[in-house]
Formats: sequence, structure tokens, C-alpha cells
Amino acid sequence: EVPVPVISVGNITMGGTGKTPVVAKISGKLLQAGFNPAIATRGYKRKRSGTFIVDRENDNASDVGDEALMLSKRTRLPVFVGKNRAQAILKGINMYPVNVALLDDGFQLRNLKKDMEILLIDSRGGSNTNLFPLGPCREEADCIKKADIILTGNGRLNGIFSKYAVDKPVFGFRYKPMYLCNIKHNLTGHFNFMKGKNVLAFAGLGNNEAFFDFLKDLGANVIYRVSYPDHYFYQKKDIKALSGYKDADILVTTEKDAVKINQKDAPDNLYYLTVEVEIENEEEMMKMIIERLSSISLSA
Repeated sequence: EVPVPVISVGNITMGGTGKTPVVAKISGKLLQAGFNPAIATRGYKRKRSGTFIVDRENDNASDVGDEALMLSKRTRLPVFVGKNRAQAILKGINMYPVNVALLDDGFQLRNLKKDMEILLIDSRGGSNTNLFPLGPCREEADCIKKADIILTGNGRLNGIFSKYAVDKPVFGFRYKPMYLCNIKHNLTGHFNFMKGKNVLAFAGLGNNEAFFDFLKDLGANVIYRVSYPDHYFYQKKDIKALSGYKDADILVTTEKDAVKINQKDAPDNLYYLTVEVEIENEEEMMKMIIERLSSISLSA
């Protein structure tokens, strides 16, 4: 147990469901509401060991983890990294006046007392609730009952997962495009710049096809779809190979991938798309979160 309330954002299935953008969204809303939030993450695939705070100006993604660095750059909030999330939070609150901690990917965490569980579930549902590798689940499906709030792509739960979420508040969310940013020249423009252009799209996410389809829906003529494994760390040779597709007007990737690309290696036509999570009935959801936080502080 740590001396500040802990809100966990996680999922129950393998692959990308949008945890990190949701953490960024909620932390920003809490900041607007007068809280001093911080984010705790394990820094998946990081090279640096131990427990530390991300230095967004000097750290790189390979040392601290791609999601940790992206969250630090996006939110401008303290991001604590450590395998033991409790130790990371304790170290962080000795350095910053934090009064609420958000866990990025914390649903399966068992060694830290959590005050609220926000669970993201793939809206496609399905009938397979077997544990990985026989199915998509990271733990037994009935663990959904532990969730306080459920987020899903269309606001409705389909398939067998729905039976474990009876009487749970369910909110839909979608991705809203923000800006198209040029990596080489550090310039930001409107995402409509992609419209009608021949695009080579590449990503290393849990669900790359969803990103490629998103670009297509925004009007990009996606002529190449290049997939890398989730959390892939790009080498100079990868960027050189991607630059070799001469019939592509521009190359577009994600914000999470961009933090792993050396600016010096980037060609002039390499961009990344920033997105924001848009939550249906967002005010209602934030009211539930803030009421929980207020009840904790009153009882403390």
C-alpha cells in the first residue's frame, strides 16, 4: 500500500487495446480538476535497471521503455518506472507533490493495493476465453468482475466477456486524430496533409492493422503496410529500408514508434500521427473517478 490513491488502467487480453492513450487522457483530466497526478509503469523492454523517474529531455526509449518515454513527453507529468510499482511510486512521491498515481497496464498487478480498476476490453468480444497461448486472455475471464469501470471501442460488450460485466459502467471510446509531425524537422501540421497522398504506413503495435485502417479512414492512400512486432526498436537499417520505397510520397508511423527513431536517421518525408482518446460520456466517467478519489481522501 502506498500513501496516495492508485488508479489502474489495464486489459485482460493480449495485444493493443489503447491503455497508454487512456492513461494520458485520464491523467490530463485529473490535472485539470486540480489533482497532482503521476504515472507508474514497468517500462517494458527497457535496458536500464532499477527504479527511476523518466527524464523526457535526455532519456531515450531503449533505456526507459517506449511507452514510458511517450507518456512523459505527451503528458509532461512525472513518470515513475520500476518492476515493483509500489517502490516506483514511493520514490516518486518523495520527489514530487503527487496525490494520485495512475498505473499503465496494472490490471494483473497483485502486489500493490489499487483503489480503482479501469479495464479496457476489445469490443469485438468473441467466444474464446482461454489463457494465452490457447486463447487471447492474460488471466481468467471472470477477473473482469474486479473492474470498477469498463472501456470498450463502441460502448457495448459483445461475446462471452459481457456475462462477467453485468451492472458494470461501460463507456465507449475512439481515437481522434490530432497532428501530423515531421520527425526530421520537428514540425507539426494538420493530419489532412495525408489526404490523397501515397503513404507507406509502418508500426510496431499490438494491433498494427487498426492503425493502418485508421490512416485510410483519414483519407490517406495507404499503398504499403509494414508491420513490426510490438515494442520494436528501430535500427538505422530499418529506416533506410523504409525510405527505399520511392513510390511513397510520405512515410507515416505512430507516436509510440516515433520515440524510437533517431531524428538524424529520419528522411525528410517521415511523419508520425498523434491521436487523442475521445470517451463517450467522459464527464460522467470522470465524475465517478473523482468521487472515488474524494471518498478516499475523506476517509484517510
